[in-house]
Order: sequence, then C-alpha cells, then structure tokens
Amino acid sequence: MRVERFGNAVLYNCDNREILSELKGIDALVTDPPYGVDLVERVTKHTHRTATKAYKDDGEYIVEEIIPRVAAAIAIVPVAAVTSGIRWLQRYPIATDIGTIFYPNGAGRSPFGFNCNNPVLFYGACPYLKHGKGSRPNSASATHWLSEEGIDHPCPKPILMMEWLVERVSDEQGQTILDIFMGSGTTGIACSNLKRRFIGIEREEQYFDLACRRIETAQKQDSLF
Repeated sequence: MRVERFGNAVLYNCDNREILSELKGIDALVTDPPYGVDLVERVTKHTHRTATKAYKDDGEYIVEEIIPRVAAAIAIVPVAAVTSGIRWLQRYPIATDIGTIFYPNGAGRSPFGFNCNNPVLFYGACPYLKHGKGSRPNSASATHWLSEEGIDHPCPKPILMMEWLVERVSDEQGQTILDIFMGSGTTGIACSNLKRRFIGIEREEQYFDLACRRIETAQKQDSLF
C-alpha cells in the first residue's frame, strides 16, 4: 500500500477493501464508481474523447465487485452521494433519495439515444435538514460544468459537479469526505476548494499518480490564500 499526504488530503493507492474497515471519523462519502459500460471513450452530441482504460468495466464486474464495495462504504458513513450511472442503478442498495445531474448536451450514449441523466443515489440524512439549515435541491444542471482537457482518464468529472456533491452531503468546512473510487482526483480538488478534509482511495497506479499531481497542485494553490 502506498500512502501520500498533501495538506488536508490523504491518498491511498490500494484496493479499497484493504483500508475501508480501518477508516474512522468520516463525515460523508462522495464517489463516482465505474458504470459498467466498458468505457474507453466518452461520446456526447458535441464531444468525443478517448483515454487509456486500466480497469475492467462490464456488468459482471459492477455487480460482483463494485456495488458490494459501495455498500460497505455506505455502512461506515452517516451520509453518502453515489453517482451510479443508469445501467446498473437498480442493483445498488435502496437509496434514501434519488436525485440527478442533468446534462443538456448528453452525458453519453444510451439504448434510447443520448442520455442526459446522471442519477445521484443519496443515503442517510440530509445534513441541512438534520441541522435545521433548510432544504436544498437534490438535483442540479450541468449546463456550465466543463471537464478539464488533457486528463488521461476515460471519464473525468467536472470540478463544479464534485463541488456540488461535496456541498450537498456536508454542511461545514473541516468535515472529512471519503472517495473510494478516486480516479483522477476531482473529488479531492473539490474538497480542497471547499475547505474539507479528503480521504481518497484508488487502486490503479496510473490514476493514483494523476490524482496525486492534481490534488497536490490544488492544495498548494489553496495554501496561497
């Protein structure tokens, strides 16, 4: 196991099953696991991008490997937001609530055309309602959420998307956010921007190295202010 620390972020290069039972004091889970679509490219109505794929991404793998890991992570946190994709959504643990991130340009191809809906499975109690801070929408539009270019990952998410998810399940600075499928590290960057602590786990070394570079840069920029 390799461990790297950058400011308020702790990153683990390992199988998340190795470390999950040892983690304590997590305030929320925010994670974007593989969707089970054999992803090597992302095609929308207006974009087409490819990247190196280092992991298996078929239905059997999602059902037998990914979903049980998500379920185990949900069990150790008070609240969670999981972007499940649409194909295997109904195999996930029953959610407390289901929101969506709407992509007007299409989030990718689907059996009925271009899918514009990225479901968000919420688990646990909404922290804003729980602490008497009012209600917030459980869904958002990605109209102005743009992914960074030049990131060697099949499906890097926009920083604004992960910031929205982090804020949706955590209502205070200094809280600790866990991402068990860290990928290129965007959740960690969102946490740095929002003054949250971050714990990220990524098994694939090439993505772990990428996440380390991006999160280290974000932490250094944050320290300047």
